[in-house]
Amino acid sequence: MNGRSPIPRLRWLARTLRTPRRPQSLTVLVLLAACAGLLLWFASRMDNYGENLTLNLGTDIVGVVITVFVIGPLISRAQEGRVREHTRLDYEWFSAQVYGATSNVKVLDTFSNLFGPQFSERLFRGIKAATGHGARVQILLLDPDSLAVMLRGRELGEHSADIRRDILRNLRTLHRFAQRLDDSSRQFLEVRLCSTTPGVTLYRWDERCLVSFLTVGRLSGEGVQLEVAVRSPLGTFVEQRFDELWQQSRPMERFTHLPVTLVDSAAARRQFTCRFVSLDDCLYVSAPDLVTYLARHRLDELSAYSEALTITQGHQVFVVDDESELHTRLIQHFAEKYDASATAFVELRPPVLITE
Repeated sequence: MNGRSPIPRLRWLARTLRTPRRPQSLTVLVLLAACAGLLLWFASRMDNYGENLTLNLGTDIVGVVITVFVIGPLISRAQEGRVREHTRLDYEWFSAQVYGATSNVKVLDTFSNLFGPQFSERLFRGIKAATGHGARVQILLLDPDSLAVMLRGRELGEHSADIRRDILRNLRTLHRFAQRLDDSSRQFLEVRLCSTTPGVTLYRWDERCLVSFLTVGRLSGEGVQLEVAVRSPLGTFVEQRFDELWQQSRPMERFTHLPVTLVDSAAARRQFTCRFVSLDDCLYVSAPDLVTYLARHRLDELSAYSEALTITQGHQVFVVDDESELHTRLIQHFAEKYDASATAFVELRPPVLITE
């Protein structure tokens, strides 16, 4: 009992208690407690056992108190101001950090190779584990239909359509993954779209994050990444930017699906969930059940309503001629957005507003 002091082990225990508990940590803690109990039992036959036990425990408790309440906060405060540079964004490394996250995961970018075929499965395993721990996962990408896409395309020296296709691929991947999650995990995953260029990128796991800036002529992931604490001045600034954009963004579901309610002349209502595309400031929906419904009704007796439409009055309904050039263009835009085919499109035309 009066041999080697267990202070180092108690200090490790103090660090463990200050961090979120994980199954691995609890297992190690139980094993150490069992070993300590076994050693105390073996040592009970020593002379002056009670005095030795009291002396060692008192010394160790003082060491733990100093470590937890004095040394620990000083080290944490010093680490918060430390900046570590990464030459590029290592997607596999970030996915590993996400796997162990227990409180927050955030991604802010125009689009990201993180959701590409090379890294997405590993990331999604990490997200599934993180949501299983109760971590909230927030992903914020650029709206493919926003003017900011064109501006970012000019900065990169590429066509804006290329960026738009990359964002659409990200969204399709994220949508498929969300469908694979169970209900309890899905409630912790949110994907939204912002229409303003963020200027910065953010890849956060718990209280640490990678920060970079959108540069001219190069993707953000190819540049230097600054690893900082979320509570550091730089981390706080980027977090505030993320929160501002998040409040102004729209959910991914509003970009992929449009709820539509058709009302006939007898005030009978029928609700549909439609895929849709926008072309030349006009809105076109595609849904087999909606087309079937239209075939049994007169179009001039129907009005379309949706909370997602900017004009709340009833929209007129028109079926697009399947032999027109417009129909061919709509097929191309639909395939680009959903990576799927469509055969029929219906235009939702806003009413003509008469002004005095």
